[in-house]
Amino acid sequence: MWRRADDDLWVATVDGEYGGMITRLPDGYHVHDRFSRPIGVTATLSAATRLRAPSRRGTVRSHRARPHHVRALPGATTGPTFAGPSHQREKTT
Repeated sequence: MWRRADDDLWVATVDGEYGGMITRLPDGYHVHDRFSRPIGVTATLSAATRLRAPSRRGTVRSHRARPHHVRALPGATTGPTFAGPSHQREKTT
């Protein structure tokens, strides 16, 4: 769904998330996808909205939805190298 955000800016939302934008510049309407990559330039707003209709079909899942696996290098620690001062009281007896 396209919504006007400013005089020269329209923003698309898909399932409550950012889906792309259209900006009006002197040379036309510039369309960008959900990753803000340029898609194209059209002469009219209606052509711009048709150029890239918001859709979740066939899109790449967002980075936060993808599992992220990191392989540790040999000899690397799995925790912080400096944990800072202990919050436990030191025994004095």
